[in-house]
Amino acid sequence: MSLPRGLVFLTTAWIFAAWCLCIGVRPPIQPSIASYVPGVRLFIAAIAVGLCVAWPMLRLSEKPSSAPIRQVLLDFAALAVLLHVVLWPLRLATSWSPERMGLIDLFLFSWAAIIAALLTNTIASRSATERVVAMSAVVAIVLLGPIAYVASVRMEWPAPPNWLDGPVMGVLRETLGGGARPDAITWRGTIGIASAAVASWIAVLLMHLAAPKSPRQPSPNPD
Repeated sequence: MSLPRGLVFLTTAWIFAAWCLCIGVRPPIQPSIASYVPGVRLFIAAIAVGLCVAWPMLRLSEKPSSAPIRQVLLDFAALAVLLHVVLWPLRLATSWSPERMGLIDLFLFSWAAIIAALLTNTIASRSATERVVAMSAVVAIVLLGPIAYVASVRMEWPAPPNWLDGPVMGVLRETLGGGARPDAITWRGTIGIASAAVASWIAVLLMHLAAPKSPRQPSPNPD
């Protein structure tokens, strides 16, 4: 299976469009870290939308894959390499510490890995219903945090736990930390999501190993 060139091209276009929309192509009148941070935060949120919503939507709208695990892992590797080239240099426009950037990185790609595990069980299916249910689950993962936050504010309930934020609202929350190093509670929540991602992939591999293998067709007799 070759490099997903179409996905790489679309991702590059998404990054360029998000950069123009959130940060712009012209520098501010008075360039400073404070003037760039709001745009950088929105840019990372747009990256999260592309990674956790647009990518699954693209794959679930295509024909069934004959090698779903290999397809998803190749996609994930290509996206990770491309996005890391863009994300880490953003520290030059902010006051974020390496620990803060590492936390954002781990948080975002842990959620993406969970969604990727969900994709492996769906992109090989020919059932439109299964694909719609999978995409609905992905949208629920992304929107559950904002919905829970709005409900807690309206109903004056306690604030929902951080792990419920999902990828988009989560990176917006984590980028509020500024130059401060993340505390132990923040790290604990993010490591919990990373552990859930590892567990989801262990489940995917176990299901793949336990699935019955289709018998090979005998080769035609040349005689």
